[in-house]
Formats: sequence, structure tokens, C-alpha cells
Amino acid sequence: MVQFIGTYKHESDENLEEVFIKMGMGFLMRKLALRSKPTVEVEVDGDTWTITTKVTVRTMIWTFKLGEETFVDSTEGTVKVVFSVEDDKLIQTPVENQGDRVMTSVRHFTSDGLIQTLTHTASGTVATRHYKRV
Repeated sequence: MVQFIGTYKHESDENLEEVFIKMGMGFLMRKLALRSKPTVEVEVDGDTWTITTKVTVRTMIWTFKLGEETFVDSTEGTVKVVFSVEDDKLIQTPVENQGDRVMTSVRHFTSDGLIQTLTHTASGTVATRHYKRV
């Protein structure tokens, strides 16, 4: 099993703007989000996980336990999700239908980095973000 813990620096995106459009994100916010180059830090302490995402304008910190419902603040606003692990993937799933601004996120960890697949729940539109382990 690959190591989840670490720091990951953003390298590239595929189809991200299309997902943001499906979410109803405004033009200015969308362009700012597309220009961001986040750094993601993953920590695990016992059964408590922390994901810290740093972008120029803010830092988001999510602390959670696998299998438990939690609220996360993100580009979609505040949404209720549950996290699970399957093999080398950390899966973030919305708990209930929370409108058009909701995504499912699968973070696939490799020895080189992190590949995050974002799926807009309502439309099925998929984007991919690539991160390098630092």
C-alpha cells in the first residue's frame, strides 16, 4: 500500500473549468480557482485524518474519521460528506443530494504523487487534478 501521508504540490488540471461551470460557479470565481496552484498536506494520527489545502487566498483544513459524516468547506460551499479508503484511494462522497454544487472526489495516491478525480454529481462531468509528492 502506498503512503498517504505527505505534501503534494499541484502540477496540472484536465477539464476542471467544465466541472466548475456545471456547478454554477461564477466567471470571476471560476477564473481565480483555475489559476490557483494548491498545496495539499495529508496527515493521519491514529484514526483521525487531516487534509490541509493551501491556496493563495485561503487555507482549508478538514479533520475527519473514515466512515463518519462530516462537514467540509470547499469550492462548493459547506457540504456534508463521508470519507472512505479503498486500496490506494481516499474517497470523498456527498452524504445526500445537496444541489448542483456537489462533487465526489477520489484521491488516488501513488509513489510519485496524487491524482484527484472530481465528478460533478448531478451531471457526471469529470475533471482531474495532478499533484507531485514533495
